[in-house]
Amino acid sequence: MNEVIYKWLQSVRVALITNYDKLGLRASGKWVKTLQPFNTRKNNKINLGILGQDYTFWLENGRRKNQDQTPEGLKAWVGWAGSTFLKQWVQDKQIDLNPYAVAWSIARKGWMVPNQNNAGGLVSDIFTKAKIQELNKDLLTAIISDFKSQVIKNVN
Repeated sequence: MNEVIYKWLQSVRVALITNYDKLGLRASGKWVKTLQPFNTRKNNKINLGILGQDYTFWLENGRRKNQDQTPEGLKAWVGWAGSTFLKQWVQDKQIDLNPYAVAWSIARKGWMVPNQNNAGGLVSDIFTKAKIQELNKDLLTAIISDFKSQVIKNVN
């Protein structure tokens, strides 16, 4: 079963990366580099998934405007975001935008997905019911095969 889970998680990881590039979301490449499949077992339960960057949520769902819309709150957030991750994002994407202007827009309006730069579905187009059913089918096949092997060993 571990091999089935490993192969499935690897196929999902590859599909996520392919979709990420298809959507044109690649900037620094950090998102791809940090995708980490995992699976653990405890008390006959298997927990599996793929860990990634926390900003995946916003790539998939968009982002609300800042809750603190006071001049002081906006100034603080825009100063931080414009000088850190948005500065890096503008450089990585090689686009001619002021990172502080981008931060200001995000803080005041947020962003919706889908939009002109992100068609949406980064994760949801990959983690579908059909994809999960594929794993269930492969696991069931592995369990039945293992059971048959055990029965044959016990009969002989």
